[in-house]
Amino acid sequence: MKLVIFSGTSEGHALCRFLSARGARAEAFVATEYGAAVMEPLPGVTVHEGRLDTAQIAAQLDADTLLIDATHPYAAAVTDNLRAACVQTGAQYERLLRPAVDGGAVETVPDTAAAVAWLNAHPGRVLLTTGSKELEAYTAVENWRERLYPRVLPTASVLQKCEALGFAGAQVIAMQGPFTHEMNAALLRQTGADILVTKDTGAAGGFAEKLSAARAVGAAVLVIARPQEESGRTLEEMQAYLAERLGLSEPTRQEEALPRFPLFVSLAGKKCVVCGAGKIAARRIGVLQRFGAEVVVIAPEDKAGVGLTHCRGYEKSDLSGAFLAVAATDDRAVNHRIAQDCETKGIPCSVADCAAESTFFFPAVCEGGGLTAGVVSRGAAHGKTAAAAKRIRAVLEELT
Repeated sequence: MKLVIFSGTSEGHALCRFLSARGARAEAFVATEYGAAVMEPLPGVTVHEGRLDTAQIAAQLDADTLLIDATHPYAAAVTDNLRAACVQTGAQYERLLRPAVDGGAVETVPDTAAAVAWLNAHPGRVLLTTGSKELEAYTAVENWRERLYPRVLPTASVLQKCEALGFAGAQVIAMQGPFTHEMNAALLRQTGADILVTKDTGAAGGFAEKLSAARAVGAAVLVIARPQEESGRTLEEMQAYLAERLGLSEPTRQEEALPRFPLFVSLAGKKCVVCGAGKIAARRIGVLQRFGAEVVVIAPEDKAGVGLTHCRGYEKSDLSGAFLAVAATDDRAVNHRIAQDCETKGIPCSVADCAAESTFFFPAVCEGGGLTAGVVSRGAAHGKTAAAAKRIRAVLEELT
């Protein structure tokens, strides 16, 4: 079976990494040079760059092809072309979804034309975070040269487009996301924007951070609705589906077959970064603090009441000066990114939802009689670990 992935999103990129790590082969198609640039070389994954029409897509397919549509939820025309090409060739079509986010009390319009009409009826400066594709349409906004501040990708072609349309350099914000709550809020304040225009780009697209920033500075939010309701599979569901369909096995590392060395080190005064504020993170934070670590806790919401250092999403700069890190968010993609960043920086990382990505493992800690013991398993034998730790604690308590 030939596996073809039309990507250009973080979910599509993550799916390619997942397949490569398990020895699968796939053809990945991205529309732009930027999309190709962010795809690191992956064994077994061949990346093709360029926009394709229905006929060109069909030329890549046959009846034995499984096509994964991992394009952006607002790329409705591309999705229509992919579906049409699959019908023509008999290829199987599967949609990789980016779940929507509940925006709460926001103004919602169906499309760009409606957004322009709404802006013409509502004065004020505008931080425009819908990209460069429909930027020309926004020049129909009254006094757009004084009102609009588009945030776009920092590529030469995009900046040339902005210049050709007549946007002054002081108006254009050329930056690569994802953007944190703090960055969005700073840009809203810097531009003096009263209105934030955005799309429901989901959690991976930083939609929640845009909403929270706008609310923090008192800006109105105008959301362009997704072009269509879709059915399909989330990233986790798609990974499970492909693993079963293609008979993929979990990646193995030689060291995983060996017992884990019980390294005991001093954490006194050392910076330990915990990303997440749920029940698992709370347990990790408690252990680290008990051993004297300076714990930095980062999460957009304090679900377990642990006390946040930074109320926002994870940023790579959070790892600066860290002795170790814990990835315990409720987002698989974010945990994976933390693990990758830690690997690049040589920082030990415990990943709550993926032991294979962890470079150190939190033990069941047993203390008593001036002694400390830690218990970990070679795999996922959590029951045996808990039982052993209970018996060891009883022995240590007798020595007190």
